[in-house]
Amino acid sequence: MGLGAMALAAIALAASGLALLLASGWFVPGPRGERVVVSIPDRTPASQIAAILHREGLISSERLFKVAVRASGKASTLKSGQYEFVRGDTMASIIDRISSGKVMTIKITVPEGMTAKQVAKLMGDRGLASEDDMITLIDKPPEQVRADFPFVHEGASLEGYLFPDTYEFAGGVGAMKVIRAMLRRFENAAQAALDAAAVAATADEPKAAGGQLPNGLTQREALILASIVEREARIESERPIIARVFLNRLERSMPLQSCATVQYILPATKERLLNDDLEIESPYNTYLVAGLPPGPICSPGLASIRAVLEPEPGHYLYFVASSDGSHVFSRTYNEHLQAKARIERQARLGGQAGR
Repeated sequence: MGLGAMALAAIALAASGLALLLASGWFVPGPRGERVVVSIPDRTPASQIAAILHREGLISSERLFKVAVRASGKASTLKSGQYEFVRGDTMASIIDRISSGKVMTIKITVPEGMTAKQVAKLMGDRGLASEDDMITLIDKPPEQVRADFPFVHEGASLEGYLFPDTYEFAGGVGAMKVIRAMLRRFENAAQAALDAAAVAATADEPKAAGGQLPNGLTQREALILASIVEREARIESERPIIARVFLNRLERSMPLQSCATVQYILPATKERLLNDDLEIESPYNTYLVAGLPPGPICSPGLASIRAVLEPEPGHYLYFVASSDGSHVFSRTYNEHLQAKARIERQARLGGQAGR
């Protein structure tokens, strides 16, 4: 190698070394401390990533970033997603995070009793998925989803199957990944309990229809009833008793008369239903239609599903809510009327005492 070539090589080495030093944090914009969330769309080239980072004030130079990326050999490994940086992070650490896909994660709790539309709004509000995309997939699940999760009833929406739990998603993960994660959690928890109950029913009664449970319900019917129990119950210990009330009414061909099913068909939840509400014509209005509604009215938790699978023994046919959220259970309609009158009287006296 001639002197000229050696000089050029030395200059190139010095230049690359300088780039790496700069990338390692010699020049970083602004004081440390402020957290900055950056979204990098899918298939974004390094040049556009540099522009995004520069616009957010995370790097001092787009050109320097591109040089550093090339020098690091990570230009082809930069990944899309939502990232959280601290203003003042070194360029090297920023490149490392994006190339390794260390995306920002969001922990989110879906409480028991949420409707599918409420889940969709929650995911949209937290920036995990488009609310509209969620609703589209919920209303008409693609064939691939039904193939992967065959417990979803043919022709049904995903109402009732979005299992309530705490999840951790990458920011902007998208509707399909959110829904698949929730269905997988349903499969591992709720469906496992339903399958175990069905196996037990078959062992007790070999002639039992496939999937039928000890209480005579199908798995789909048990999920529907569990969703009603979820919306009616306020106290954990009362879930199996409420389940028994509804099972007793079904056995006697009595309408369920669940206020929760009427609330489901209203545009917004009411603190107190009116008589006109109870007259709304809908297959979900269990005051007018006998038997179970055509589908779940919310996502029930495992406790409500187990309450339906293992209801409290008893002969109650009625219940009425007290002001503290508990219920008074009755065997006859006359007892039920007396309980209602007693609760209403206590409410009036309580109101007078508070004046």
